[in-house]
Amino acid sequence: MPTPIDQIAQIAAGSEIARFRWKDRGIAPAGYIKGMAVAYARAFCKLKAGDAAAVEMAKAKTQSTTKDALAFYAQEFTDAGMTNDTAGSDTLRHLFALLTGLGMRESSGRFCEGRDRSASNTTAETAEAGLFQASFDARRGSPLMLTVFERYSANPSGFIEVFREGVRCRPSDLENFGSGDGAKYQKLAKECPAFAVEFAAVGLRNIRKHWGPINRKEAQLRPECDAMLKAVEAVVTTSNLCSGVL
Repeated sequence: MPTPIDQIAQIAAGSEIARFRWKDRGIAPAGYIKGMAVAYARAFCKLKAGDAAAVEMAKAKTQSTTKDALAFYAQEFTDAGMTNDTAGSDTLRHLFALLTGLGMRESSGRFCEGRDRSASNTTAETAEAGLFQASFDARRGSPLMLTVFERYSANPSGFIEVFREGVRCRPSDLENFGSGDGAKYQKLAKECPAFAVEFAAVGLRNIRKHWGPINRKEAQLRPECDAMLKAVEAVVTTSNLCSGVL
């Protein structure tokens, strides 16, 4: 009998977004689309349970285009038929659709991506890591980002077995920089992809300027991704899968 994670991964594998060719990146690794589907299922379940970080992710679009990626991408969401005026699962889902596009720009969907070697960000605070190439100093965008870091540090269950499908990690990817919590953050971001997802999801609502592909609107927002996540939402709800992904 398939596990809840298997059921969600099957939806992702059969989706149009799994076959979509992203601009300058091509088709995503199989594990990336499946992993984002499972990570979304967890965030959706956390939202239903009232988790503060998930509630922050799913809040209605703000008026701050300088802080909130949903406000900054308002026209793109409108063009895609996605409305973020009301807090809840629709807004959470739309955020994850944008986040999926961001991950393809930042790491080509590689969960273990190390820092950009062409950049000079080599301190524990500024070294980028993981799917979304976020650095530890991004946590200043919201106290909830540090909360997410602390919770996953205590329980690093991050669906790495899903995200690793189709990805080969280079030795250089595994190198971390600096020491202390910043170095621990880099390691966790690469070894616990669900943490990287939730950290960036809160970040996009509060510190969107941290990500160049968002600032330049290079992160693609695809309706096919929203459709896949909506199918995940439906099976989680109808089959009561939350206990299997939390």
